[in-house]
Amino acid sequence: MASPPPEESERSDEELVARVADGNEAALLELYHRYARAVYSLACYIVRDQATGEDITQDVFLTLWQKAYLFEPTRGRFSTWLLNVTRHRAIDILRQQRRRIQPALSLDVSPEAQESTASPAPTEDVQRELHLLLRALPDNQRQAIELSYFYGYTHEEIARQLNLPLGTVKSRILLGLRKLRAMLKKKDGQPATG
Repeated sequence: MASPPPEESERSDEELVARVADGNEAALLELYHRYARAVYSLACYIVRDQATGEDITQDVFLTLWQKAYLFEPTRGRFSTWLLNVTRHRAIDILRQQRRRIQPALSLDVSPEAQESTASPAPTEDVQRELHLLLRALPDNQRQAIELSYFYGYTHEEIARQLNLPLGTVKSRILLGLRKLRAMLKKKDGQPATG
């Protein structure tokens, strides 16, 4: 994809989204350059498939092009809104895939085997628990941890993305991880130390 004009790269996300809502393709291109990697990473993390992740990334930016007017800057950051659109789209894809697979399973598998496959795999339980614990963190710590561990951003990239000093990003991640560790120990009945 071509680079956006220099004047677009100097605009805030909110300005760019407003320009996208007015049909400005250069603004969409700049937002794509800023967020395509995060959108793709999140999509792949959820669906566990690169080709589907690419499709979701394309869908998300098409949605942005068609529905940029839905973003409300007073309700939060653009990056959060865009990643929520991504998450919802990825979950929709997973649901569609499960609906296609489930009828085939019910024809081929005995009722006893169906019952054993109906419960989520341990990894799904762990993922669900982790997401619940992450939601309990302050937003700034959760966001820094997600960008680092789920989207693969370096601390420097996170600092640039959030327009924060590098030390602040590192502190948020460290404090968030300590809180997660304490919550896990408390949940397991161990004394919360460190």
